[in-house]
Amino acid sequence: MNHIKAFALAKWATGEKLELIEMEGEVGIVQDLSDTLMIIKTKTISQFQKIDSLPSKKGRWYYLPFNKEIIQLVLATTDCNQYNIEMLISAIQSKILNGNIILNDNQKDNILQLLNYFEKQYNKDPKQIKQIMQILDNTKQSVQQNIEKLINNKDQLSQIEIKSLELEDTSKVFYDTAAAVHRKNRLNRLKRRLFIGGIALISISFICYWIFY
Repeated sequence: MNHIKAFALAKWATGEKLELIEMEGEVGIVQDLSDTLMIIKTKTISQFQKIDSLPSKKGRWYYLPFNKEIIQLVLATTDCNQYNIEMLISAIQSKILNGNIILNDNQKDNILQLLNYFEKQYNKDPKQIKQIMQILDNTKQSVQQNIEKLINNKDQLSQIEIKSLELEDTSKVFYDTAAAVHRKNRLNRLKRRLFIGGIALISISFICYWIFY
């Protein structure tokens, strides 16, 4: 028998069920939730109120407002520690929901994993669970930081590659410019030599003409 049985999202004013995630092997949860929501919608609920609960045929529904319209609910057995249930709801809200009430398949799987985790830890002291959750958070944060470092390194490598290509282009332009200047200088030197040679030839021709004629 599961001690943590289900998680749900619902509109407290109308009793409309939005999401229901059940632990494996549980039956009759849908009707049990529906009956509980019919009671909750008759109550005055504040968006900022603390966790509360109602008994049901399947155990006890713990509920906590998500926003001014939506409540989060967890169905558990009566011997579960309320602080652990509150931690479970808080973990789901902060780590998975992130302000969204329309869940995708990945979010549903993550919620089910949390339900299974708290099921295994249901009778532990809340401080122990809090420490374990903190370790898991730190591990997740470390992995995330390593991923970000890899991404940053990849970006840096891309920048180096771009700069290398830019340097290669600059070098090619410099080489082409230097070659053009070298060709121009050679042409100028040839012109000067031809000019000097022309003057020398004219001078020699004039001297020969003056001597022999």
